[in-house]
Amino acid sequence: MSRTPTRVYVVDDDPLLRAAIVQLLEQSGYTAPTFASGEAFLRALPKLPPGCIIVDLVMRGMSGFGMQRRLLACGCRWPVIVLTGHVDRANAERAVQAGAVSFLEKPVRLVELVAAILKGEAYLLGAREAIPDPELIRRVGLLTPREQEILRGILHGKINKEMAAEFGITESAVKGYRLKAMKKLRARTPAELVMLALRAGFHA
Repeated sequence: MSRTPTRVYVVDDDPLLRAAIVQLLEQSGYTAPTFASGEAFLRALPKLPPGCIIVDLVMRGMSGFGMQRRLLACGCRWPVIVLTGHVDRANAERAVQAGAVSFLEKPVRLVELVAAILKGEAYLLGAREAIPDPELIRRVGLLTPREQEILRGILHGKINKEMAAEFGITESAVKGYRLKAMKKLRARTPAELVMLALRAGFHA
């Protein structure tokens, strides 16, 4: 039986970005409570169950780095995924040194976000890397070679038109293969299809 996705906390002072991230996460099967500031998250922290934390680097008031420091100071070692509008090597190294498991540039791609969360889940479980789910591996094994090609294209972020041209088939055929892959993996949405594929260890 596949594992229940871990809880993910989204901390960002931009309501539109919070909503966009939550939509992606909920479509992928995650529960994603949101917080408009680092201060608000820290106030709620004592009553929250363990999970992954997604935090924007630059926010009004407490920054993402500031929140990371406060988490470390209070002994919280939950995995942190840092989002930034511009990837800077120095900031990335600083975030990792403060305990971040991933440092992602906005706008973040679904496959990158889910991969980072799976890495965080592994951290919570005491593993170095995400452990593929045996049941999902079995389901992926039910995919035909063409369905696997379409799934790989989805993970690469390709649209139906691109895959149709690449494989010499119609866009309707691409949609058909995608729907068959969703059925076999028991995914309710395309976003959940990506999440389940990554949980199975299927990579682009």
